[in-house]
Amino acid sequence: MVKSKQTCKKSTGGTAPRIALSLPAPTGAVSAPGELNVRESSAEHNEFCLICRDGSVWEDRLFLCSTCPRVMCSHCMNIPPASARVVQADDVTFICISCHVGMERHGRASQSPYFGFYRKGQPLLPSFLPIRATLEVSLHSQLSSAPTLMLHLVLVDHDVTGGCFELASDFLRPYFPSGGLEIRSVAFDIGNASKIDEYRLQATAIVQSLMSSNCARVVVAITNHTDNEHGDPFIGYEGNNKSYVSARVHSVLDVLLSPWHPLIHGAAESYLWLFSCGALINNVSSFSGLQQAVIDHRITATIGFNAVRFQPSFATHLLLAFAELVIIECLPIHTVFPDMLGQSYKLGRHTDVFLLMPDNSGSLAVTKFAWTHSELRPWGQYLPVQCPQCGWSNAWCSVNMHKDYIFECKNGQCRKKILLPGKRPGSCWISVVLRPMPGTPDEDED
Repeated sequence: MVKSKQTCKKSTGGTAPRIALSLPAPTGAVSAPGELNVRESSAEHNEFCLICRDGSVWEDRLFLCSTCPRVMCSHCMNIPPASARVVQADDVTFICISCHVGMERHGRASQSPYFGFYRKGQPLLPSFLPIRATLEVSLHSQLSSAPTLMLHLVLVDHDVTGGCFELASDFLRPYFPSGGLEIRSVAFDIGNASKIDEYRLQATAIVQSLMSSNCARVVVAITNHTDNEHGDPFIGYEGNNKSYVSARVHSVLDVLLSPWHPLIHGAAESYLWLFSCGALINNVSSFSGLQQAVIDHRITATIGFNAVRFQPSFATHLLLAFAELVIIECLPIHTVFPDMLGQSYKLGRHTDVFLLMPDNSGSLAVTKFAWTHSELRPWGQYLPVQCPQCGWSNAWCSVNMHKDYIFECKNGQCRKKILLPGKRPGSCWISVVLRPMPGTPDEDED
């Protein structure tokens, strides 16, 4: 007898009957417990040196750039002992190496030695300022400790112990030695009108407690299941029966996100991570509703996945790269997303990744990122693990026929062919720009 066993499920799909939600006020007119001024950028300087990415104690000190939020520590600069006191004078300004290079690159200054310290526009030191180490980050990077909210909205009774969002939040903690990192986790059960009211009251209380934080970045993650057929997100229990129900994505996001608008819209940047199974993306109707919701809620960037049985833990490396490159180094997500994926290549064997970004005109840019491999996933197209005709495993070999790459079965008696749009050596991620299709489906539509 073949031995078997059962273990807990990590994927986020399933089935749940659809119900109509009792919606709150329209997205554009949500009542808020006060208003926040939109925080365009951090007025405070970074907490860590641009060169060594460390702080400064004892005899070392951090020098604040006069033109940007970056800082450099005295340990990384070979300041002449005779000038150690002079550079701290009130009439001396300091320009970091990033700003110095940036002014040269953009034509605002001619190429010249780096002096660092200036008085009335003239170099203070008798010769150039030597830097003792090499840059560990991009010249465009900061090491920002600007106030940040990490908000995790979790479906009731959904176990996220040791999840990737909690891991990313813990990764960020050392970068906020003076505070400013707010981490909140809220379990939601919005299966009926009274439960929606309870959720809104809980969210409003948290928003009021965070009003004074003036968060510059708000990162929201929603972890739940989705209905395998319709792509509807689960919303909790409709009554006392412990059986999940679901609702259309646009309605669900209206209920979940609207109470947080004062913080989301008050931040310079907001991000939404959707840790749910791929039916949300793969179903045309639900994907259309998701796109419209991203536009309506004015989210800077939304990240989703299309694996049929998506497992959030597989996105850990992608989320950690996001925390480091986007939250700490303040690099634009659309610019560094390929680098984030480069640190997450194994994720590509599990799922494609979707990046949704609205612009100021109200339109939406939707990009699909697919992992490619010359033998396993040519041009992002999956090859079956076995030949569907003869059952051989590891059966595929590529044949160039009239400049088309065709993968055929190695079984001489089979030779089943699969036509794929070409292949490339090695493996990498490719991006495919999709045509946006935002829309809000009618609630009574099947």
